[in-house]
Amino acid sequence: MDATRSRKSIIIKALGRVVGSAGHLLLISACFTAGASAQLTRLSTPISRSDVAYSSGNPLLSYEILQEYLEGDSASYDALWRSARAAIQVGMERQGSREQNQWLDPAIRLSALAITLRPDGIEGLYWRGFAAGRRAMNASASYAVALAQIVHQDTHNILASDSLHGGAHNMLGKLNYEVMSLSWFERTIAKMFMGNKALDDTSWQNAEYHLSKAVEIWPDLILFHFDMGQLHRKRGRREEAIGSFMQALSLKAVYPIERKLQGEAREILNDWGVVLRESSMSWTTTGQ
Repeated sequence: MDATRSRKSIIIKALGRVVGSAGHLLLISACFTAGASAQLTRLSTPISRSDVAYSSGNPLLSYEILQEYLEGDSASYDALWRSARAAIQVGMERQGSREQNQWLDPAIRLSALAITLRPDGIEGLYWRGFAAGRRAMNASASYAVALAQIVHQDTHNILASDSLHGGAHNMLGKLNYEVMSLSWFERTIAKMFMGNKALDDTSWQNAEYHLSKAVEIWPDLILFHFDMGQLHRKRGRREEAIGSFMQALSLKAVYPIERKLQGEAREILNDWGVVLRESSMSWTTTGQ
């Protein structure tokens, strides 16, 4: 196998699942919208309309509204990070890496412009890190390395500013989880090509700390409970994993990815012989 291709596959294995899927994007963006709701009344009408379009499942319309707005005010931080967010979602809905990159690359650029205007702005940092992480899945090995550093840097910068940012904790926890799930050889190669800053501090302890912190801060996200269950499962703690998966099942699924995660949780529990009582969300085991 070509050495460069091998290195890229190892890097992407550590990064790919950190950034999640389109559904993950929607889940996290919902928390941003809730957190910014107090500010919406002070935002311009086009930005408010773009928020409505995005939350209604029409990111392309949201993007178009924001692009028109940016033609008149290119230095709007709020429009730039929202435009990046919308571009990411549109790109995630496209088929094929080339089509996805046509949206992810502008998302990185737009969020970078937002960061230029407000270096400590959490929204700009988060969406650049998210876009960079997803873009790394379609990148060459050398570019994937650079993007990995952006993800690591932006996540840590967010937590330095807001230690209670559930999304950043989840991303960092997943990074630790995925890296620690690699073989010793794969971790060694990844460290060689991704650099010490991104990987030297990874550990199972860090994975558990950040994933549990995400659940503590944003307890209503199915994804976070599912990720916590996966960590317990990986570490051989079945009872704790069952508890986390049950928490994921107890929450109302709104987006398709949430229903998918709940389906996966049910499959895992079924494999373990866990019998669910849907009415009370209690459970028993069959002795398997």
